[in-house]
Amino acid sequence: MNDADKQSSDRPTKEDSDSIYPDLIPWEKDHPTFSHFEVVGTEDPRGRGLRARVIFQPGQLVARISGIITNRTTLDTMQVSPPLHFMDPWFCRFLLHSCNPNIAIDIDLLEARATRVIHPGDYLAFDYATTEDFIARQFACHCGAPQCRGWITGRREKPNEEGLAILSQNRKSRL
Repeated sequence: MNDADKQSSDRPTKEDSDSIYPDLIPWEKDHPTFSHFEVVGTEDPRGRGLRARVIFQPGQLVARISGIITNRTTLDTMQVSPPLHFMDPWFCRFLLHSCNPNIAIDIDLLEARATRVIHPGDYLAFDYATTEDFIARQFACHCGAPQCRGWITGRREKPNEEGLAILSQNRKSRL
């Protein structure tokens, strides 16, 4: 056995993992696994989300993400550049939005990293406006953060009519 054969045989393979990704996505070390995460219903308006099964420390790699490049914006995509989007309906699709996120997505490196301690049972959430100029569909925020913006848009768009009405109601209810 030469050194190249030995190195490749020492590497974990997709068969050794419980990867969240289907076989059509080439396996990479640090892909998300079912032993580290679970998809569950949130029992609130946010729908299904991804919960940690293990602890992650601030700055720690949570997962290396993979997907398919498309030129469409959907609920399953994150912007890579103005015309291109990254689609991951297996893992990233279930990352919830939060105005006070516990993970950050580095779209250049295709990584999710913890921004603070994430405990088993915590939902994984990032700020959608950090990856999107314009989102597929604006919506009311239900993250519950003290500094919640109340309405989710991309970083380059203004709230639509529905968003303006909700934000106006929220301001009046705080007075």
